[in-house]
Amino acid sequence: MTESTAEPLTIMKAMCSVCGAIRNCEIRGYAVESWDDAGGMVWGRTSWYLLQCRGCDHMFCHTVKIFSEEYDREWDPATQEDVIVYDEAVAYWPAILKRKQPDWFSPMGFVGDKDNILYGAMHELYVALENDLSRLAASGVRTAFDIASELLDVDPSLTFKEKLDTLVARNRITSLDRDSLETLTEAGSASIHRGWVPDAADLSTMVDLLEHFIYSAFVAPTLKKKLDEKTAKLRETVPARKPRVKMEPVAAKPSTSV
Repeated sequence: MTESTAEPLTIMKAMCSVCGAIRNCEIRGYAVESWDDAGGMVWGRTSWYLLQCRGCDHMFCHTVKIFSEEYDREWDPATQEDVIVYDEAVAYWPAILKRKQPDWFSPMGFVGDKDNILYGAMHELYVALENDLSRLAASGVRTAFDIASELLDVDPSLTFKEKLDTLVARNRITSLDRDSLETLTEAGSASIHRGWVPDAADLSTMVDLLEHFIYSAFVAPTLKKKLDEKTAKLRETVPARKPRVKMEPVAAKPSTSV
């Protein structure tokens, strides 16, 4: 059952995903959803808030769930009694980003990725990260690497090590990068084929390695090309230096002293 209320506009603190911090938010909408069972002995309640950040105006949904069987007891010095404090499960939609996406990652995609296949794979990777799907995220890292290497004209039928050797031979990556990426692909394979589940730190390192590879292979060359074009235009705009006029030495006047 959902009970809608027309509460007056109030303020509450909540996490704003855009600001990346707790902010004062205006309550634009509010409703309570509740249920009970066993004659009311077991019950639950979800409070829904439609919030607007007072810092950046971002609109989002904030929910607080409590369940009658999940609680702690705390001492209340005012009443001198133990009181029940229910555990609150707080959730947000859109979800709060656990890992900030790179500034260069956008729906514009990457050069050579006409169908946005690489962008789509990385987007799914970030979705898996936000939902704590570690095994899916780990396999997504390896999938994104496969797609990226194919966009760089590496034969998809090659083994991972052969792909890395090809990238080194074409100066797409360095020998040091090769070793790091080999660890990356091995970790992805272990997650897919051997049931390995990386912890948060390991998964973060895997994504760091992938992002470094994607940036170096696709983003940096594009930025360099644009910078070269701007430099060429600047060179045409800057006026040429005028040649320096060579001054003839002045002849010394004859002495008139006796």
